[in-house]
Amino acid sequence: MRNARYRIRAHAKLNLGLKIIGRRADGYHELRTVFQTITLADRVEVDIAPRRRGMTDAITLETTGLEAPAGAANLAYRAAALGAKAFGVRGAIHIRVHKRIPLGAGLGGGSADAAAVLRALAAYAGDAAPRPPAWRTRLAAAAQLGSDVPALMLGGTVLGLGRGEEVYPLPDVGPWPGLVVLPALGAHAAISTAEAFARWDDSHKLTHPLTTDAASDTMMRFCSLLWQVLPAFSPSGANRGRIHAGVPALEGPRVHAGIENDFQPEVFSLSPDFPRIHRQLCRRQAFWVSLSGSGAAQYGLFREAAGAQAAAAGFSRDRVWSVRCVGRRAFARGLVRMTG
Repeated sequence: MRNARYRIRAHAKLNLGLKIIGRRADGYHELRTVFQTITLADRVEVDIAPRRRGMTDAITLETTGLEAPAGAANLAYRAAALGAKAFGVRGAIHIRVHKRIPLGAGLGGGSADAAAVLRALAAYAGDAAPRPPAWRTRLAAAAQLGSDVPALMLGGTVLGLGRGEEVYPLPDVGPWPGLVVLPALGAHAAISTAEAFARWDDSHKLTHPLTTDAASDTMMRFCSLLWQVLPAFSPSGANRGRIHAGVPALEGPRVHAGIENDFQPEVFSLSPDFPRIHRQLCRRQAFWVSLSGSGAAQYGLFREAAGAQAAAAGFSRDRVWSVRCVGRRAFARGLVRMTG
């Protein structure tokens, strides 16, 4: 194999609902959620130089843009080490990340970069062998890095079960326009997922681990609600062209139908900025307003791009990103081999 360079758009994600079922016997929390990739993305490049005589395996990482951890503290670095072993890639791996997704925001910023690196290594391994690594191998590797990483290997609209790592592709929603809003830099501009779970545990004061029957029952109810709500996110066959022209053919769901984000009460108690941002998004007529992941980012999805653009002007105190939902086909096109 010759040297290869891959350029990958590492898309952020939103959570369209996040249900916490309880703490499992293994210490993890059982979740029900729907992941949705969006246009906000880091730019990741992965250079691979296959091992030659006298050469040792090495991983190097450089980052630009928003602040990110260095070296082995960065999830992209760990993804390279894990992926090289899992997919049989030997040689020097150099990673460049231009960071646009803020960390600690519930947008999968570190997980997106890790998934991008795994996708590049899997593609490289596939070029060197009769078949690329099977999807079960890729997802198993991704799950070792974090609960959001498998969903960000798939892209589009994805059902997440277990601790979030058990993933199933769903029919993609339309390319709805939206806003992602974070409070200005300060004490609550980033939230630790571990801290958010600890707050949830404290407020619910559960004394027994989750049972299998309770988890199964909640999964059935959650999935039933999804099938009522998600079709309203999707373009109709007759009006599909209007959606892609930026004018949604459907109005979107009018209620969250029991699939709200269960982290929201605890996060909103941390700072008056969180309920304020939520109220502003609702007043601006976003049809779906929610916290993403364990926060700190909130988002609103709008029926038209003009509505999102007008709403953005009301958040002068905050950090705002204009986004659109990204389906699996567009997500897959974000991986490009540059040289070979």
